Amino acid sequence: MPSSTDRRPAHEPVMLAEIVDALAPALDKPGARIVDVTLGLGGHSAALLAAARPDAQLLGLDRDPQALALAARNLATFGDRAILRHARFSDLAGVLDELGWDRVDAILADLGVSSMQLDEAERGFSFQRDGELDMRMDPTRGESAADLLARVTQGELADLLRDLGEEPEARRIARALCRAGEEGRPRTTAALRAAVVRAVGGRAHRRHDPATLTFQALRIAVNDELGELESLLALLPERLARGGRAAVLAYHSLEDRIVKQHFRGWSARCVCPPELPICRCGGKARAVRLTPGAARPTAEEIARNPRARSARLRALEWVDER
Repeated sequence: MPSSTDRRPAHEPVMLAEIVDALAPALDKPGARIVDVTLGLGGHSAALLAAARPDAQLLGLDRDPQALALAARNLATFGDRAILRHARFSDLAGVLDELGWDRVDAILADLGVSSMQLDEAERGFSFQRDGELDMRMDPTRGESAADLLARVTQGELADLLRDLGEEPEARRIARALCRAGEEGRPRTTAALRAAVVRAVGGRAHRRHDPATLTFQALRIAVNDELGELESLLALLPERLARGGRAAVLAYHSLEDRIVKQHFRGWSARCVCPPELPICRCGGKARAVRLTPGAARPTAEEIARNPRARSARLRALEWVDER
């Protein structure tokens, strides 16, 4: 029977043409250094390397060892132009130092869960497939969602569901999940979904499955996704070269709000307090937003790849001379 790394899940990179187009001027620089901090199966990375000059190199990071193994196969044709590392966003500075890359020309982050992770029941990301409640993007480290759920108090869980899932019924769901029954708190995806449905009812008045926001909140907490995103954005001004470009794909409002705030701040010319009638700071924009609002996938792409429907793409060019 083939191992999980031998299975090649069907995968279509989200907003591929738009991302290549947004990063194209940076890819055309001689000896361009490209970073894909969410390598996945390598679809975006392959397109970026194909669009770049032959002397360009790409550093691909991923927290998931299984994804790295598959990406290594998919990018093998590029030889040593593709450098792959098992790392998180917060490890990026150290990896760049290891490579001697003080500046990079293009950065891509495709946030969220990969199709491969959603499709494998044993990873515990999807309520549509029963499996252990794991949810770790890197299954080699950290606590699982089941372990997190087992240790938090009812109040802590309610806060988590409200803050990270934007779940309007956070208190009711937390109360239901923390009510100790014969089997204790849920440890499988099916048990978790069933408990949420019992707490809030079926699909009435909801756009998505009743368990969607609960699963989102637990996944974000287990993987510290917002903290990792903040660490990446904090590093961008230090490492993105002048004329370099960055693109970020977000899939829910919490991520997109953080990206939007950073991009808007870097592109602002004036940082004076709003009560001042005139600008006194003499500030200059550090970046130019290439997507004044978030770009969205086309109807054709959504029809072809429904998982793209919630994607929001923001891109910028760094212009600060430092």
